[in-house]
Amino acid sequence: MQKLLMTAAAVGALSTAGSANAAVVMGELTGGSALTNGGAFQQLTPAAGFNVGNNNQQSNNLFAFDEQQNVTLLSAIGGIAAGTVVNSHYVFFDPGPDFRAIGYVDFDSDILGVLDGRADMEMTDALLGNANVNYVSVNLRGLESQDSFNTVGNRININFRASSPGDYVRVLTAAPAVPEPSTWAMMIGGFGLVGGAMRRRRKVSTKVSYA
Repeated sequence: MQKLLMTAAAVGALSTAGSANAAVVMGELTGGSALTNGGAFQQLTPAAGFNVGNNNQQSNNLFAFDEQQNVTLLSAIGGIAAGTVVNSHYVFFDPGPDFRAIGYVDFDSDILGVLDGRADMEMTDALLGNANVNYVSVNLRGLESQDSFNTVGNRININFRASSPGDYVRVLTAAPAVPEPSTWAMMIGGFGLVGGAMRRRRKVSTKVSYA
C-alpha cells in the first residue's frame, strides 16, 4: 500500500470540482478486544462543531465518516497522477482502555491512498476535511508501530491498538467520472432520437389482404 506524502507545495496544487460523490458504504469489527467489549462499526454524519481526536470519543467502536468530495489533483501527488479526482474519508478508533480493533471499512469506489501520519493529516485538514469537524491535533495523531492496515480495491482492512489519544487515518478514494456538458447533450439528443424512432415505428401498420 502506498502512503501519500504531501508537501505544502503539493497541497497548493489541489482544487475542488465536479459533483460525483463517493461514500462510506459499510464496515465491521471482526475481532480484537474492542469487539469482545461491545464495540461495533459506526458510520457518522457529523453535525457542526463535532470534535474528533484527543480522546473525544472514548468508545470501543470503529468510526468512519465522509469528508470533502471531488478534489482534483492539479499536479502528481504521492504517486497519484495529476488530474485525478479524489474523495476523502476519515476512519478512526478512539477507545478508553487499551484495546485492539480488527475490522474493515468499505467505500463505493476504489482506494487510491491512505494518509496515516500526523503531518500529512494536519496539512490536508483544511482542504480535505469535513467542514463540520474540528480535528484536534495531538502528537500521536495517526498510527503507531503496533498498528497496521492494508487495502484491497474499495476496502481498507485495519488492525489498530489504541488507548490515548486513538488511531486515525484519512482514506482517499477515486471519484466516479462526471460526463462533460457536451457528453450530456449528446446523450440527451440520442435518447430523443431513439424516442422519435419508437414513436414512428408505432404509427406504421401492416395491411394484410386475402385473395
